[in-house]
Amino acid sequence: MSPGWVAATVRAKAMARRRLGAGAAHRLASAPSLADALGMLDGTAYARAAMPGASGATLPEAEQLVAAAELWQLRVLAGWLPRSAVGLARALGARYELLNIEAHALALGDPRRRSTYHELGSLALSWPRIAATTSVAELRVALAASPWGDPGDEWAETLHDLLLIRWLRMLAAEAPRAGEWVSGAAVLIAAKQLLVATRGPAESVARALAPLIGSDWVRTRSVPGLRTAAPSAGRWVLDGIGSPAEIWRAEAGLAARIESDGFRLLRQGTPGVDPVLGAVAVLAVDGRRVRAALADAAYGTGPGEVLDVLA
Repeated sequence: MSPGWVAATVRAKAMARRRLGAGAAHRLASAPSLADALGMLDGTAYARAAMPGASGATLPEAEQLVAAAELWQLRVLAGWLPRSAVGLARALGARYELLNIEAHALALGDPRRRSTYHELGSLALSWPRIAATTSVAELRVALAASPWGDPGDEWAETLHDLLLIRWLRMLAAEAPRAGEWVSGAAVLIAAKQLLVATRGPAESVARALAPLIGSDWVRTRSVPGLRTAAPSAGRWVLDGIGSPAEIWRAEAGLAARIESDGFRLLRQGTPGVDPVLGAVAVLAVDGRRVRAALADAAYGTGPGEVLDVLA
């Protein structure tokens, strides 16, 4: 094992120990206001969200700050990885490039819209070229020439799902250990296309999902039918889900599974990809938990169901 992997593993485990955790997230959700909740992040891995001036942030701005803190941790970790892991680091970072692309598409569609983008640094795949586009048509051309691929003619309605699927495929290629997470996430995309979207599954989305979960699911029309048609590596995500109204619970359950598996990977004794992937998984779910807690504080509801599933 190279010294680079040893150093990266030590760093990854140290970063995972700085997560907020379920107990602190519940205290965050119980804060009397969003400003109070943000102040409670001072001294944590999400301290950027507690900086002077952040106290007046809206909920979307606070969520952006938390995501930026997640990305910063990933960028620091990537700096410790050996050169052989560049592909893995960029696949993990592509999640944030995806968010940038969506924000940029919205800004191009509405010039009055203000957009804040994540600073990707060396983790960027094609963001500098994509960010330079000044029209929707240019954006599509830039995407087609990038690892994200051409979003197709219906991309106004399908961009989010297509980007998410392509990110999942990147992750599966670089981190085989994430295979069941990827399959579970792909099944949830199919569930929304089948059971939530008013027009049914878009052809471009079905085509993009095929390498991950096949095509049999397109002909189903119920949660049990989808679970039967889904590959074994991903059908678990629908366990206990009986109707489309419960898909949110499946999403939270996916995050909980990713965190549980992440902790297991972190406990691997041998330095390498597994503990690094585990740390990134644990931190990503912790960031989701923090964002859910901030939303609960902003709405004054106290800890909600999403937070309970993630606990």
